[in-house]
Amino acid sequence: MKTYFYLIVLILAGFSCKPDYVTVGKKLEGSWRLERFEYTDENNRLMVVDTPPAIVLNFTDSKRKGILSLETDSRSFEYNFGPDQCNIDVADETTLPIEAIGKVQVYSYAFRDKKNIQFFIDKEYNYSTKKIIKNVEYTFVKQ
Repeated sequence: MKTYFYLIVLILAGFSCKPDYVTVGKKLEGSWRLERFEYTDENNRLMVVDTPPAIVLNFTDSKRKGILSLETDSRSFEYNFGPDQCNIDVADETTLPIEAIGKVQVYSYAFRDKKNIQFFIDKEYNYSTKKIIKNVEYTFVKQ
């Protein structure tokens, strides 16, 4: 009898909770404007851009497609996410400016609150200078 009780409780708990990917997907949907960008350069200096160019990430639909809007350009991207990492695959990433996310694919992320999200990665390749930047962090605000 105990076994049946635990089995029923387990089944009901499984139906009553939404999987993490559903709740994370809903939180990600929408437009996110880049508010801060920081990294460590090749000389180990912390570089902070508090007023980055107009860069907006638009997570558009449940098919995991989006638009990366740059000041005068926009690029489509595909994304996939887990509980703490997000794969952002931007078309032609080699021509992205240093402040644009998507030069590599897998970023760790954390929601700071409902309107703020941070993406970070240990290193990225800066295609314009042909150098590696480290401790890269993007802070986005929901519009």
